[in-house]
Amino acid sequence: MMDTTTTSDRLLTEIERQQKYLSLLPDDFSFPLFNAAQALESQRRSGYRNTASASREIIDNAIEAGANRIDVCFARPVRHKAHQRAESISAIAFIDNGSGMIPKMAQYALSWGASTHFDDPHFIGKFGFGLPNASINQTRLVEVYTRVAGQPTITKAWLDTRDVRKHGLQTIPEPAEAELPSFVQAYLDKQGLAFEHGTIVVWVEPDRISYRTPSTMREHLMDDFGVAYRYLLDHVAIHVEGTKVEPVDPLFLTPDARYFLPSDKGGAILSADWHIPVKYARNPDNGHVELTRVDDMSELREDDPNLEAAGAIHVRVSRLPYGFAKDSGGGKAETDAHRRFEIRKGRRGMSFVRAGREIETVDVFPKSIKDQAKGLGNWPLLQSYAYHWGVEVRFEPQLDEVFGITNDKQTVRPIEDLWRLLSSEGVDAALGREQVYQRTTRKEEKQKQRLADARKADRQTRAENAAARADSVVGHGPKISEHVKGQVRKEFDAEARKKAKVDQISLENARRALEEEAKRRPYIIDFYDEQRGPFYKPEWSYGTQVAVRINRLHPFFQALYAPLLKLDNADEAKQALDLLLIALARTELDATDEEASLWYETQRERKWSPFLADAYRLLQQTMAPPDEETAAETDMAM
Repeated sequence: MMDTTTTSDRLLTEIERQQKYLSLLPDDFSFPLFNAAQALESQRRSGYRNTASASREIIDNAIEAGANRIDVCFARPVRHKAHQRAESISAIAFIDNGSGMIPKMAQYALSWGASTHFDDPHFIGKFGFGLPNASINQTRLVEVYTRVAGQPTITKAWLDTRDVRKHGLQTIPEPAEAELPSFVQAYLDKQGLAFEHGTIVVWVEPDRISYRTPSTMREHLMDDFGVAYRYLLDHVAIHVEGTKVEPVDPLFLTPDARYFLPSDKGGAILSADWHIPVKYARNPDNGHVELTRVDDMSELREDDPNLEAAGAIHVRVSRLPYGFAKDSGGGKAETDAHRRFEIRKGRRGMSFVRAGREIETVDVFPKSIKDQAKGLGNWPLLQSYAYHWGVEVRFEPQLDEVFGITNDKQTVRPIEDLWRLLSSEGVDAALGREQVYQRTTRKEEKQKQRLADARKADRQTRAENAAARADSVVGHGPKISEHVKGQVRKEFDAEARKKAKVDQISLENARRALEEEAKRRPYIIDFYDEQRGPFYKPEWSYGTQVAVRINRLHPFFQALYAPLLKLDNADEAKQALDLLLIALARTELDATDEEASLWYETQRERKWSPFLADAYRLLQQTMAPPDEETAAETDMAM
């Protein structure tokens, strides 16, 4: 018979694998509900995204214990291990001045399900998973130091996963009297704080933290806490390594929060706001538990056997004006606009706030045809435009079932009825309008910028210089035809009089200056704006200068010329295009008789330009990205 105890699992059948692991159990194995060692290893991989999200569980407990100040501090290693930096984190302590715990409660709190608020829906936490779950996610050894007001000594309880037996009943050790860790006491002394009551949770030698250096970890925690606890920081102060956390509203509508700017000074605008009273109750007709709006909450009866929960859902939408939040382009966030964009990058979507504490930002809405057929709404596809608008949904814990709150309070999984309710209130339509507004605004602003960028160059361009040199090779430049000489001379004199008046020089000197300019720069690329005008027009300027005036309102400019101005390493193509236009202008102006000139003008204005306008529009339609996400990425790149 095969010896399965040392054989790789991959070589075993399912039955042989079962026999292998059952053979490892002791004879007196009593089959507990959880096998401690393996259960703890599984729990270590619970769904905390990073150290900040795990830390929130400890902060939540402190707030519920009545703390009005919470401090987070780090220990540096006394003796360095191999390859360990001097500036690295060897422990993290969470210090609060709440009510503290009596010894048995400190022991109980380290077990899963040890909640004292499970039957009270109004607390941030109620599942009793936070302390042990979050702690072992980040470390194998968590210590809890606690003191109740008036108690002469400090109680220490601990959970060390390294001491957990592979099989058998596992219990939390009896608490003991203890002194505070030296790094915690040093921090308290430095801050001028006394530990008269409260709780201190210490993650000893954490092995799964997001950052190893204190400075980076401090920034990580402060950024997260500022957003997550933005509604609670007015009555509880959180300090990280001695620095106070300031509230950050990702919708930028809260006056006291960081990076806020009043709307009349270019700040965010509250574009929509809802207060929706709801009930979550069983429908006696079909037996289904449904979420519905309630017009009058006073009509609800607490003794109604069908009523599961009732409360209110608050929704608000903010609009960020153009330029309020700007991408730094991958560089350092140097301005408030850059910092706002960094915040929005991590909060694009719908922010769910439970009991004043943010749970998460959901960036996926119901979008499939099946979802729409089920009445879940017509939600916009979240794309780069969503960096510039925000939506927030606030609710209280009694509605946890509606929002699908998990026991680690890290995620929301809204039931379908919630999406139906929000859609019936017009929230999806409001977000759709924000998408359209941001897309339209950015298109208009980009167009304005392109128009601003397209202006006559102060110096001779390479294309203009090449055209002048080509005239030297040919031996002559374009000549003014007899039939237009009178008009050209008249315009030259008008320009000379204008220059003489502006520069306060004689008319003769003005004429001479214009002639010198035309000689120095025989060709010039310039721009004009004319709705439905030709895509370009050639003119004699300063007497003998050939001016190529490009119409910034023609699709030729919008589809071809303006994008060249924005592209890196596209100057060579832009100069080549200028030369082509100069050649066309030169040929038209060089026409020797009036009939030939009229033919060129007719072709340019009535044939080429209308054809190009229609063709470019059709080209832009066929080149449009297949979905809005691709379009947004293109816009962001421009």
